[in-house]
Amino acid sequence: MARVIVVGSINQDITVTVDRFPAPGETLSGTSLAYSLGGKGANQAAAAAHSGAPVVFVGAVGSDLSGQRLRTDLASHGVDVTHLREASGPTGTALITVSASGENTIIVDAGANSAATIEHARASLVPDPSDIVVLQAEIPAEANAAALEWAHSFGATVMLNLAPARPTDADLLARVDVLVVNETEAGLALGMPAPATPTEAIGILWALRGLGPRHIMVTLGADGAAWASGSQAEHCPALSLGEVVDTTGAGDACVGALAAAMALGKPFNQAVADGMRAGSTAVLVSGAAPSYAALPTVTRD
Repeated sequence: MARVIVVGSINQDITVTVDRFPAPGETLSGTSLAYSLGGKGANQAAAAAHSGAPVVFVGAVGSDLSGQRLRTDLASHGVDVTHLREASGPTGTALITVSASGENTIIVDAGANSAATIEHARASLVPDPSDIVVLQAEIPAEANAAALEWAHSFGATVMLNLAPARPTDADLLARVDVLVVNETEAGLALGMPAPATPTEAIGILWALRGLGPRHIMVTLGADGAAWASGSQAEHCPALSLGEVVDTTGAGDACVGALAAAMALGKPFNQAVADGMRAGSTAVLVSGAAPSYAALPTVTRD
């Protein structure tokens, strides 16, 4: 089976649960506190591994105890951390608040993620043309550009999850093979309002295709997702598998499973369905990476 190679961020997640979000200037008491593995890159790597793919992670942690713990934690999910290097300064940190309804707010300090790069892995990590290289927007744009060029030089497929939303170089988007965004990120990429309905999302897909990616998935929260590949464009309804406990990391679970399914050689529409199932499963358990142990293994139908 081909590998999933994730070049991206890794954070110490500090999560506080509350009955409701505070208003500006208001102080509330939390109901629980948890420290866990996080960062979009690490989350997606863990999700892909739990979905059944061999996974390699390329990134950076700080020279602190958090970095040491996260290295061990990511490896415990079955991810190869040989190319997770130690940089000076603190490890990236995410401060997360989760409400009783399962919604979340997140503030991220990049820390060592600002030093993430493919350069230290070039000599020993060689992608296969069947590998899927996954990027996000939590590491410097120039690091993503270098990783994309590196991956394409070996014929590998590059997937970009443009999250969190930020202006992105048009040349980078033009060279991406697979683009995964939510509705807000889709609107930002196009410089237009985010789609409000699945029908609008279908229209957005064709505009995004015009930027260059061959395959596109736009996640729509409770409305599921819309996807486009070749001449096809369809809406995939959301799955309801139980009570929503925590939406943190659900999008990363989706991306990880999508990458794992593509590494298995599944058609894009089937890979999207696998991603949707993983995202819907992850919300049933508190936390991001801690919820991925329950993810279904991707199989060839």
